[in-house]
Amino acid sequence: MSSILPRWQDSPKRPHTGVIEELLSPANMRIIDVGCGAGQMTRALTTMGGEVIGIDPGKRQLERATAAQPAGSEMYICGIAEALPFDNQSIDIIFFFNSFHHVPHNNFSNAINESNRVLRPGGKLFFSEPIADGPQFELSKLINDETEIRALAYESILSASKNGFRAISELIYITESRHENFESFKSNSTSINPARDVIFEKHNTEIRDRFETFSTKDQGYFIFNHPIRSNLFERR
Repeated sequence: MSSILPRWQDSPKRPHTGVIEELLSPANMRIIDVGCGAGQMTRALTTMGGEVIGIDPGKRQLERATAAQPAGSEMYICGIAEALPFDNQSIDIIFFFNSFHHVPHNNFSNAINESNRVLRPGGKLFFSEPIADGPQFELSKLINDETEIRALAYESILSASKNGFRAISELIYITESRHENFESFKSNSTSINPARDVIFEKHNTEIRDRFETFSTKDQGYFIFNHPIRSNLFERR
């Protein structure tokens, strides 16, 4: 293991929702879920009482989000982190959940500057990013090795404290990724990035072997421990 990796094995196992509700108190907050994907966290934040708008550049992901049973009044629109379609100082919380490292790396600073523009003073900027280690990472490594990009993303996240934000907290915890079977994992992975269809076609057997090797099984699910790092900032 690289010496720059945190010792996440000693971290507590917690659900995402518990961490988010504790750190953000989303009730009655106007929230942008940036890179919302299929909208799981958009709906979770809505259930917590937030007024939530999920944005994503991916047509396939937005189709999945809008097709799901709504949790309330959440909305979905097409958009990108580095050009947020919102007015200045109009948002209470900007929420990046497993999405910041998907922003083109030369636009990391632009995305943080956009967050500063649309957040009200005292508004919160939240990042939840996967650590490049552990069973879930080993499963996905052949599909998309994100070791370098996750490190670059973390460096940019830390730089937010130099770009109009005050660092509040950093928390590392472990969560579980659960998949009913290999096909459900494959479907979710390719919906995030349709270009992965080709990778699965070429390496299907090896990826399937990793799925079996790095998982534990419980109540019919294949489970992968997944270390997460959350960083919370406040706009000055």
